[in-house]
Amino acid sequence: MTSILYPSLPAKTDCDIVCDELGTHKARQWQGTREELGDDWGAILHHHEQKRIHLQVSGLQVTLSGIDRVGLIVLPSGRRIVLKSKISGTTLIEWLIYLDEFPDLQSWAPLGNVVQSDSWQKVLARLFLWELQALTRNHLRKGYVAVAVKSSTVKGRIDWNKTASKPWQLPRLTQVVRERRFDMPANQMLAAALNRVVLFQRELEEADLAVFSRLRHEWSEIANPNIDRHQVIHTSLLAPPDGYRLALQLASLLLIGATIDSESGSGGESFTLSLSRIWEVALKQMCQELSASSGWRVAEGNQGIRPWDDAIGIDDPYRCMRADMLLTRGQSRWELDAKYKRDFGDESRNDRFQMCAYVIGFRATRATLVYPDPGLQTTTHRFLLSEQIGDTQIQIDSIALPMAHGPSECKRVLKSILAPAMCSETVESTAISTQSLELPSYTR
Repeated sequence: MTSILYPSLPAKTDCDIVCDELGTHKARQWQGTREELGDDWGAILHHHEQKRIHLQVSGLQVTLSGIDRVGLIVLPSGRRIVLKSKISGTTLIEWLIYLDEFPDLQSWAPLGNVVQSDSWQKVLARLFLWELQALTRNHLRKGYVAVAVKSSTVKGRIDWNKTASKPWQLPRLTQVVRERRFDMPANQMLAAALNRVVLFQRELEEADLAVFSRLRHEWSEIANPNIDRHQVIHTSLLAPPDGYRLALQLASLLLIGATIDSESGSGGESFTLSLSRIWEVALKQMCQELSASSGWRVAEGNQGIRPWDDAIGIDDPYRCMRADMLLTRGQSRWELDAKYKRDFGDESRNDRFQMCAYVIGFRATRATLVYPDPGLQTTTHRFLLSEQIGDTQIQIDSIALPMAHGPSECKRVLKSILAPAMCSETVESTAISTQSLELPSYTR
């Protein structure tokens, strides 16, 4: 039997480039020279262009800082860029569970598998190792796999093209048969994810490393570095074997990331997650779940897109306004714009004017910037502009929701904000003609 040689990374962590995400209080940056980065310079430029990190160059001096992505990037030399989040790993996992990107594992706390201070990639790696260990002990099984064989006895489907191309092999026939083997797609997927854990082994505890080492040995004969990753994942998740579902969900996150992420499936040595994307999608989902109690419905389809008059169509990237969320109730409209910039209390000029444009373009009576609360604010609501236009009261404001406290608390606070808006609304404040308030469907 041939074992697969797994890559390894340097054991020391003092060479790591550590940066905090944008907006973190007293955010850490890395400063040095191009000479210190050596052959990693090309890769750093690539990750800067892909907007995973921010790069500033002044002569020979280089400054690296985080943006909105958290996780880690392994550079060609083996050195790592560690992008830290101010949101704890377990809370970030709670958001992924809320968005159906992560299995809801109830055994975390009782087993002590994760702690609040862990990074989200460490939480994911540890949970996968412990889940895979349980699967190996209790559920590991063989499955049917299509295998090419040569035999004088017909056992399966004959490949006539290969048989005809090598007539000297007769009477042996090239055939495709189904055999029960350990290298079925689900096991190949788990083995590939186990290999991926190498990226995080520096962050693992001694007990985790022992489990990792043992599992690598036990799964080495199953690992196949040449698998079609996406095909194996699709096949495995379509009908997971008994006892495999949780481990396969964790493996999928390790291999291709969350489907919510615009970089899902990018592969390579970048393992990062966009918090701004999570914030935008989560805010929309919370509004949809609160629609029954608040009365505010999230507009769907082209109703959230307003092209300028000179736009080519709704796909014009430069002449279209796209609302993150357009809420409607009767004749009223309220535009919510998710901002992960952590600028609450210091809203930018561009964001303020963007809200003014949304009020005009979508004929909204209210436009709100929605930020995650970094925990340093004494207030969570700011009025930015209030104006009476004809018979209509227009309001532009900003709010901060406690993202760091998890989805439940965030949703509770959002509910308290949506409810007063319903109670305080009057017919006079939205006295716009029915014709002007019909939601247009732009199909140019």
